[in-house]
Amino acid sequence: MKFVSALKKYWYLVTTVILILSLFPLYTENLYKVLIISSILITWCVLGIVLKKFSLASLLIIFLILPFNITYQLPYSLLGVTLSDPFVNGIIVNYLIPTLSILDLGVFLLLLSLIFEREVCFKWKRFSFFKIFVFFTIYLCIQNVLVGELVTVVNSLRLLLYLFTFYNLSLGIKGLLSQKVLKYLLILSLLLVLFQGVVALLQFDGGSSLGLGFLGESQVVSGMRGSSFLNLNNQLYLRGYGTFPHPNVFSGWLLFNMFFGWFLFERMKKKRDWSVVLMVVSSLVLLLTFSRIGFFVCILVWVGFLGSVFFKINLKGKSFGFVGLASERVLNLMGGGDSSWSERVDLVRVSLVVLRDNLLRGVGLGRFVSSMGEGVPRSSGGILLLQPVHNVFLLGVCELGLVGVGLLGSLLYFFLRRGEFGVRFVTVLIALFIIGMFDHYLFSLGQGMVLFLLLVVM
Repeated sequence: MKFVSALKKYWYLVTTVILILSLFPLYTENLYKVLIISSILITWCVLGIVLKKFSLASLLIIFLILPFNITYQLPYSLLGVTLSDPFVNGIIVNYLIPTLSILDLGVFLLLLSLIFEREVCFKWKRFSFFKIFVFFTIYLCIQNVLVGELVTVVNSLRLLLYLFTFYNLSLGIKGLLSQKVLKYLLILSLLLVLFQGVVALLQFDGGSSLGLGFLGESQVVSGMRGSSFLNLNNQLYLRGYGTFPHPNVFSGWLLFNMFFGWFLFERMKKKRDWSVVLMVVSSLVLLLTFSRIGFFVCILVWVGFLGSVFFKINLKGKSFGFVGLASERVLNLMGGGDSSWSERVDLVRVSLVVLRDNLLRGVGLGRFVSSMGEGVPRSSGGILLLQPVHNVFLLGVCELGLVGVGLLGSLLYFFLRRGEFGVRFVTVLIALFIIGMFDHYLFSLGQGMVLFLLLVVM
């Protein structure tokens, strides 16, 4: 009994030690990643002890690690047994490899903290979140048995973990976000945006990645296949990646910081001007991503924010060095000089075929690319478009089926009904809808899912 009591009392120390020890097999693969993850675990433990609130420590850690795409790919075959098939037409596809993210660790620590602090709701009566969550879990279990691939199992567990954890976080988040905590989050967010901005600027200027793979930076070079770059006026420009897997995801995080700055402006009692600084800096860094949807949503955020506070800004005479390139990037789309629009349309057409054949139960989470089979479309340059359809609504129905999407939509209802329907929250919903119509990361990537849930929760 004393041993059990000690475990309950010092669960955070036990958790930290076990997780650090579990990293030992990874030392030979990437020592820097192991050291970073170990440092994060120790930081979480120390923060929890100092703050006397491990759920708060976990939230701070999630904010800290959110920009860093630190992942570990699980084996897709073991002892001759195929766990997942990541090959399509003989080409290996990252989306089909079961992958763990550092964010999975952060959300797991948050869930553990909520459980030990007894802030988890298991209400079953009537139409409750937990009841629908159980039905959704059963549905995903049945789907996983039918699909029989590890990538679907991993993605299903991730989705369930994130939904359950962030819903329970939403029940008590107002109590966590004191004025002191808001100040810490503002400083942390501003520093992270500045850091990512410097990395993106160096990538843009040098035309290649900086060798920060241990922080999650993608290995990219301007003009190289698989890299996202621009060909404007016969010159190649590498889009800013930061430490994200793609510039569009980077732009999504920057938009999150703009909304977070707006949130801080409404909630903070002192030094609110710094929240506006966060919004401005995020907007400027956003230009380096050359994301057209990001540009449009950025304007939407500023219109909503300025309208909500009845504040006018005169921008005459002010400029930024990348405005010319950014405007040409947008004009290329409108004038037909960019192939990304036609590629998105081709993926939508294929998704309708996948949807027709798997309407009720879906193909399984993470398996859209393999489900295209021989119908994989090609880019204007003849390259196979081995990526999910750039529409979260179509992607969700394809992978979950109508039944799964219905259950997931019911779960999201519980998030939305807790929102305060002011100008900011409505602008968030519009922004999420726009991004969801033209990209997939809000549903297909852990970083995107966390961005989505944080925006809805706050």
